[in-house]
Amino acid sequence: MNPPIRTVLSLALAFAAIGCSREAPPEEVVAVDRPSDWATAMPETAGVSNFFKVSDQLYRGAQPEDEGFAELGKLGIKTVVNLRSLHSDRDECEEAGLQYIPIDVQAWEGEDEEVIDFLKAVQDPSNQPVFLHCLHGSDRTGVMSAVYRIVIEGWSKEDAIKEMTEGGYGFHSMWQNLVDYVNELDVDEIKRLSDIENAS
Repeated sequence: MNPPIRTVLSLALAFAAIGCSREAPPEEVVAVDRPSDWATAMPETAGVSNFFKVSDQLYRGAQPEDEGFAELGKLGIKTVVNLRSLHSDRDECEEAGLQYIPIDVQAWEGEDEEVIDFLKAVQDPSNQPVFLHCLHGSDRTGVMSAVYRIVIEGWSKEDAIKEMTEGGYGFHSMWQNLVDYVNELDVDEIKRLSDIENAS
């Protein structure tokens, strides 16, 4: 006898929920002609993967392994900004002599409050240079890096989104909502709330 349709639907929804609760491995999407102003790949660094230099003030990557925090310190990085909600780097940063700033960001929703917290942290000279990460360094890290490009560096939304999605960081196409968030960003208001000078 076939199981009732309600039972089948319930099981399907349960498995879907389990799948959505875990971040998928990064997709490999790399632009054929990589512009020179996109983030540059860092040399292989023990304990740090998907590692790129966005600017002199900002680096990005995946969740470092324990040994990676000491390596970040050796490179002169002062502060780690962790976008993960259920994981802390506090002990590892303390041991490596790094400052630690946790910002709880969810991939399924872009929030101005978290963006503003990040921008305030990354533009503070006492925190620079900053290493930004989530789990894979792809989606949450990608949207924050795109906002940095737009708000701090004056990039167009189109250019920032192209780097975010095609820069070889493994952005997941399922997170179209993050692209939409960047497209709809009120840049002047974010500048004002982030205390960024020269807001137009």
